[in-house]
Amino acid sequence: MPARNLQRTREIGIYSHIYNKGVEKRILFNDEEDNAVFLGFLKDYLSAPKHPDSLKKAFEVHGRTFQGTPHQPKNYFNQVELLAYSLMPDHFHLILHQKTRGSLESFIRSLCTRYSIYYNKKYQRTGSLFEGPYKSAQITDELHLLHLTRYLHSTSNYSSYAEYLGSREASWVNPRAVQSYFDRVQAELFEETDSYKNFVEKYEFDQKGKDSIKKIILESETQHLERRTPVKSPENHPLAISTENPEEAHQENQILKPHQRIPEMISATVIFLLLFAVGATNTIPSATNHPKPFTLGVKTTTVSVTNNPKPSPTPLISKTEEIKPKIMLTITVDDPTVSIYIRQKPTITAKIIGEAKNGDTLEFVSEDSEWFGIKFSSESSGFISAKYIKK
Repeated sequence: MPARNLQRTREIGIYSHIYNKGVEKRILFNDEEDNAVFLGFLKDYLSAPKHPDSLKKAFEVHGRTFQGTPHQPKNYFNQVELLAYSLMPDHFHLILHQKTRGSLESFIRSLCTRYSIYYNKKYQRTGSLFEGPYKSAQITDELHLLHLTRYLHSTSNYSSYAEYLGSREASWVNPRAVQSYFDRVQAELFEETDSYKNFVEKYEFDQKGKDSIKKIILESETQHLERRTPVKSPENHPLAISTENPEEAHQENQILKPHQRIPEMISATVIFLLLFAVGATNTIPSATNHPKPFTLGVKTTTVSVTNNPKPSPTPLISKTEEIKPKIMLTITVDDPTVSIYIRQKPTITAKIIGEAKNGDTLEFVSEDSEWFGIKFSSESSGFISAKYIKK
């Protein structure tokens, strides 16, 4: 990965294009709910914080009622400013303005961690959701910024395009800087384009325009266009909602429907059992002696069946053999940017042999009162403090 794709700077006032995609080309946004939850997280982070009194809720303990404030996610209002966004099925784009030192990196890490926790819980999976560290390119030219917003707004239903056209308002999206620049240069640079809408939908890039943003789009334009969904009119874009609970999101927007998927572990088990059943019953006569293909979801297998009985194959698993499921441990810390040390021995003075972050999953090996023995790679194991572990 070119170094320019991993630019990190803590300086105040920079504008950056941020890009991240799903691990192994995984779809990040499977349905309307996934898009709405991700946009809801953006809204939570970038909107003005609510007054503490408005966040208090009543709860009961031993028959007595108390008032308390639930744990709130971090807030980056007046620290990070969102100029534009675009959500594609397997990746996302954000254009951000860093207003306080180091806030952008903290914001992106928290956003990706929070969405990973939501996604893994909904689809019953574990492990990393994103391909790796997010890509970042610094934007140093206003014309590049303008062309980049056009690139984002011309390819996705889930984008800030409606805010730029004035058909939707969101306090956490600020299109004014780009709109102001377009108004200043429109007559000089885009004579046949009388509005930002025409600029996005009708303006044709010349080679110079394409070259001007090639270094900052952070992906292959061909791949981006192949994965796009038809752009609807901005008036029909789903509104972003702010919610911690996907079920609340469904109640607030009737078009949101949870996407049901069979867990990958169950699918693998079903395939295994079918293969085992085929092996156990391969002496049943068939109407023909010719091989017949059958499909098991992931590949086609050819099985030869004859009328001549043959000895049953040795079962892959004996009747008395027990399959022991793995116990997985989840790292749980309040600050997603904090790393938890994995040590060689169950003591705080032992050698550090690895690190884990909030939401990471590790295989359980052993347990005592204060430490968990864990396996964190195919050949590596160690110990981690029990206070950071959720079994």
